[in-house]
Amino acid sequence: MNIIMVFDGLQIGGVERVGADYAKILCEMGHDVTIINLNDKYCEMEKEFPTQCGVIHIKYPRKYSPESYFWMNEKGGKYVFIYPLVYFALSIFNKTYRVYCRNSNKLLRKTYDIVISFAGHINDLAFVGNDFVRSKKKLCWLHGALYSYLLLSGGYMKEYMKIKNLVVSVDDAQEEVLAYKPNLKLNIKKLYNPTFIINRTIDKDKVEKLQREYGKFAVMIARFSYPQKDQYTVVNAIKIVREKYGENINLVLVGDGPEKEKVMNAVNCFDNNIKNHIFFEGTRTDLQNYYSAAYILLHASVAGEGLPTVILEAMAYNLPVVVTDSKTGPREILNDNQYGLLCRVQDPEDMAQKVHSLLGNVELYRHYQDMGRKRIKDFDPKRIGNQLKAILENLL
Repeated sequence: MNIIMVFDGLQIGGVERVGADYAKILCEMGHDVTIINLNDKYCEMEKEFPTQCGVIHIKYPRKYSPESYFWMNEKGGKYVFIYPLVYFALSIFNKTYRVYCRNSNKLLRKTYDIVISFAGHINDLAFVGNDFVRSKKKLCWLHGALYSYLLLSGGYMKEYMKIKNLVVSVDDAQEEVLAYKPNLKLNIKKLYNPTFIINRTIDKDKVEKLQREYGKFAVMIARFSYPQKDQYTVVNAIKIVREKYGENINLVLVGDGPEKEKVMNAVNCFDNNIKNHIFFEGTRTDLQNYYSAAYILLHASVAGEGLPTVILEAMAYNLPVVVTDSKTGPREILNDNQYGLLCRVQDPEDMAQKVHSLLGNVELYRHYQDMGRKRIKDFDPKRIGNQLKAILENLL
């Protein structure tokens, strides 16, 4: 098959890493895969895709999508009358811009078997839904549950109805959504994300260096973007672990983002015997070395997750995990504390207690190492590849 995957940017992040993994699976299955990046300012992750994937850069920011302005319809008042005008104007613009894009890029003149809105954001959904790519079938990826996107904006529902075929990683509350929206006729399939990180080469010298510098440490790998990621709960949990429980463990935070400076300022308010044990590493691509060197993974979110890739990656490297029970992904992976420990959202005391229970009980620590190894088999690329093959064949 000739398949196009559309992203609204390829910066370093979980969705982008998942996309690169799926592109690898599709290429290994023998499909011709082309990548469309709608924002060439963010292209760091392009090198993670298979070399045989062609990459096309097309400018299509979220402001181009008519559904980006659905908030006007929801806000009410004068905006209810403005929204139809904005929608009509942008619909005309999209038709004109589509002709321009096809004329300026010969790859868009072809007809593809399947086009996939992979990032699942409003602009790549609109790009696919508005037929910028000619295709026999459209498909979109939801990195989480259907209901969580519909809560964000009714614009998502309009795009899903155009595309019709959806892949979800979590089906939490899905039956309820479809029951209350009988006109939402969608073909929905559930598919876990694969992870290839265990195949990466480990730099033993780097691992030893990290362990020399940070000793016994917990790691959180996430973009600093509150409330999607909640480093505040994690740093406060480590503070409690050291002060209340007397555990000698450090914390390494990997990642960058708009909230990083605020988190650093919060840490600087701690006493020296706490803040000197919390380290900011910035963005790193050799995550396998950090998983190999760490003792435990901590992860927190307030606004919810899709299917957090870092949890799977940590399990692949034999790390027990302590994660906030935020909607919707962590419980999907960990079940009810079966494969890792869940703690209450925005509750550093609860997270600290869970961390202490692992640090102070060798048998419990090893138990969750064993359970993680069992759970990660459900995310094996070969297994996911077979399920993906069935979905694509059924689609066509």
